[in-house]
Amino acid sequence: MSFAVLPIWLFLGSLLVAPQLWWSPLLGLRVDYIVYPMWILVLASRGRLGEVFRFRTQDYFFLLMYVWIFLSVMVAGLTDIGQFYLVYYAKLFLVYRLVSATISDVTDLKRTGYALIALALLIAIEGIQHMNNPEGIGWAGQSYAWIDGSASSIGLKSRIRWIGIFDGPGVFCVMFTAAAPFAFQYMVSPYALWLRVAAAVGLTFPLLLAAFYTGSRGGILATAAMVGMFIVSRFRISLGKLVIAAACGGIALAAAPSYLTETKDANNSAQGRVEMWAMGLQMVQESPLFGVGKGNFAVYTRKLVAHNSALEAMGETGFPGMFLWIAIIYMGFKHVIVRLRETVDPTEKQALLAVMMSLSGYLISSLFVSLETEIMYFLLGMTAAVGRFTTQPVGFTRKDFMFIVAFQVAYYMAFKVFIMGYY
Repeated sequence: MSFAVLPIWLFLGSLLVAPQLWWSPLLGLRVDYIVYPMWILVLASRGRLGEVFRFRTQDYFFLLMYVWIFLSVMVAGLTDIGQFYLVYYAKLFLVYRLVSATISDVTDLKRTGYALIALALLIAIEGIQHMNNPEGIGWAGQSYAWIDGSASSIGLKSRIRWIGIFDGPGVFCVMFTAAAPFAFQYMVSPYALWLRVAAAVGLTFPLLLAAFYTGSRGGILATAAMVGMFIVSRFRISLGKLVIAAACGGIALAAAPSYLTETKDANNSAQGRVEMWAMGLQMVQESPLFGVGKGNFAVYTRKLVAHNSALEAMGETGFPGMFLWIAIIYMGFKHVIVRLRETVDPTEKQALLAVMMSLSGYLISSLFVSLETEIMYFLLGMTAAVGRFTTQPVGFTRKDFMFIVAFQVAYYMAFKVFIMGYY
C-alpha cells in the first residue's frame, strides 16, 4: 500500500466495509473526523494540498451545480431536509476534490483501482458467505433483503444486502458493478497469462457472483452491460459487428426470465418505480427552472425517491440543475477519452478503460436506483485527476454544450414517451 493513496484506502474502507457500523471495537467511531483530516495532512506532506483548490472546467461545473442546489433549496423554502443536502453535497464536493488531488499520475490511478477491487472483493466474499449461511445472517448481523417470488426464475431464493448506504440490494449491487471493470483490466494483455487467469477466477468471478446474489434487476443488467463493454473494448469490434452484437443482446434480453425484464410485478416494485419517474417529470413541468428543491422528491411524492438519478436531479433542481449534473459527468468522460488517445502505454489504456467502464456501469445502474452516493463522486474525482495529466487542456466547447442539451431533451422525451405508453 502506497503512502500516497493511504487516505483512499481508509475512505473506501469506511464506506464499503464500514466497520464503524458493525464491528464492536470500532462501533460508533466518527470516522469522518479521522479520514478527512488525515487525507489533508497526507496531501500537505506530498506538496499536493494546493491541487484541491486548482479548478478546471469539470470542477467549475460542480461548483455551479452546488450553487444551483442552494438556490433550489432556498426557492422551495429552507427545511431540515434542504440543510442536510447542502451539507451532503459539500461533503461530496470535498471527496471529489480530495480524490482528484491525490491521484497525481497513472501509477496513483492504478493504486486507487487496487483499493476499490480489494475492498469490494472482501464484501463480495461476505455476500457469498451470507447467501450460503443456513441461518441467513451476514457478518454485520444483517438478514436477507425482501424478495419477489419471481426471482426463483433466475435461481434465487434469497437476496443479499449489506449495511449503511448499501442496506438495499439495488445499491449494494452497484459496489460490485463499479469494482468489476478494475478487475477486467487484468484479464487481457499485456498482463501475463497466470495473472489473467487469477484475475478471472479470483477477482472477477466473486464480484459478478455477489452482484447476481443481490437479485437487483437493474444491477444485474448493468453488470451484464459492463461485460459487454469489456468484450467490445477487448476485441475491438467493428461497427457492423457491434450492431449484430447489439441485436443479439436484444434477442437475449427478450428471451431472458421475466424477473429481469418485467415492467409490472406482484409486489408493485416495477410499477412504483415507473410511478416515481412520472412524478419526476411532473415536478419539472411545474417548476422547470428550480424544480421542487433538492431533497424534496419524497416529500413531493409522499412515497419514494425517484429510482433514477437523472430524473431526480431534474425533478429537484430543474432543467439547469440536470444540465450541470450531466456536464460534470460529460467532462469526466471527455478527460478519459482524450487521455486514451494520447497514451501508448497498454497498461495505462486498460486502467483508463476501467475508470470509464466503472462510471458507465454506475450510471446504467442509476437508471433504476437513486445513486447520488460517495462512490459516484469518487469515480468522478478519478476522471478529474485524469484531466490533470492529459498533455493537452480539455476545454468545453459550443459543440459540447449542444450535445448535452440534445441529450437532456432526448432523455426527457424518451421517459415521457415510455410513461405515456406504460399508462
